[in-house]
Amino acid sequence: MKVYLLLLLLLLPLCSAKQFHIQCYGEDFLALSNILLDCNSDVKQACYTKDNGEKGCIQLEYCSKPGWTCCHTDGCNI
Repeated sequence: MKVYLLLLLLLLPLCSAKQFHIQCYGEDFLALSNILLDCNSDVKQACYTKDNGEKGCIQLEYCSKPGWTCCHTDGCNI
């Protein structure tokens, strides 16, 4: 039993090490108005700004779509 507990304790940091974090400004036409968002995910994200002015955090695969501009540092989409 002690071996399993030790193994679990050793694996916990490995499981949580894949957490990605970025801070991006969020803005939409309904609720957000240039508010700094803390975005946490198991997959890497970027800050984005769309052609219509919408801003936020998004997974990297959306960055290649037309009308999306992405950047990769905290608060870069101001």
